[in-house]
Amino acid sequence: MSLNNQPVRGIIPVLCVIISSIIFIEIGQGTFGINPDMLSVYALFFVWTAFIVSLAGDWPLAKIRQPLRGISYLAICLVIGILHPLVISWLGYGPETYWPLISNLFLGIGIIIAFENPLVNGFSQPKAVFFNVLFCYVFAIILMVGYGFVPSIWFAMFVYYFFWVEKWPLQQIAQPVKGILAFTVLGFLSLIFWQAYSLAGTNFFKPEGGLFFVLFVWWLVMFSWNMETWPSQKVAQPVKGIIGLMISLVLTGLSYIIILKVSGIDPGTAGSIVWIFISWLYTWDIVLAKWPADQSSGLNQSSELTELTTA
Repeated sequence: MSLNNQPVRGIIPVLCVIISSIIFIEIGQGTFGINPDMLSVYALFFVWTAFIVSLAGDWPLAKIRQPLRGISYLAICLVIGILHPLVISWLGYGPETYWPLISNLFLGIGIIIAFENPLVNGFSQPKAVFFNVLFCYVFAIILMVGYGFVPSIWFAMFVYYFFWVEKWPLQQIAQPVKGILAFTVLGFLSLIFWQAYSLAGTNFFKPEGGLFFVLFVWWLVMFSWNMETWPSQKVAQPVKGIIGLMISLVLTGLSYIIILKVSGIDPGTAGSIVWIFISWLYTWDIVLAKWPADQSSGLNQSSELTELTTA
């Protein structure tokens, strides 16, 4: 079997992600004494920076070949991600600021992706990415001041609808109607997800509920991005999306039981650890795509995200 065919094409990068995540955790805890909750904060700012890098295309490292280019972007994203909490503290704000800012920054990225990045049409780099960053920060801070933050339960539905359902049946609708309808669908799916939590006697903010959510995101991302919707690439929508939902829910349930019943890890700690793994999963695919399985793979081949933001 060729390394460039699924499922091997996706499994090899995922193994690299798992190794990188473990090293990140070991260095953070063992060397610097940082607990998993704070490490997940660093990791989420790290992956948010990777999303911003994706908006810049190959700039400013277009002339550097892979894997050095991707590794360079990984280092840049990691440094900027770690700097976020430090700058927040320097400005006089406390840890209570971290999660609301993270949630709102990701919502800003979600808006950019849903509306296919119209803010910077016709702009060259670095002007384009500068205004993308400015929009995200201004949007996130205004939302924090005026409302607080939007719970990230929408994020799982975003991953599912955009990368498993592939925006069906809105693909051919013009903007801005496509973006408005897409967020309407996300709201509807999020309400269903929220109600399912209520029926299960828990909620998104409890450790057990949070763990289920983050595991669900892991499997959604892994199979829609890294595995490129394998094994249902050739199945038409909406059946393809339904298959993806079933795969993700089954694997989420199994991994949830293993973590809580077999390993006995505290659900809050486990949730933080899984966020770290998700952050590396996203970031690796954004800057290195399917490398090392695909030796030519890189930022501009990361079609799972790049096509959405440059359409």
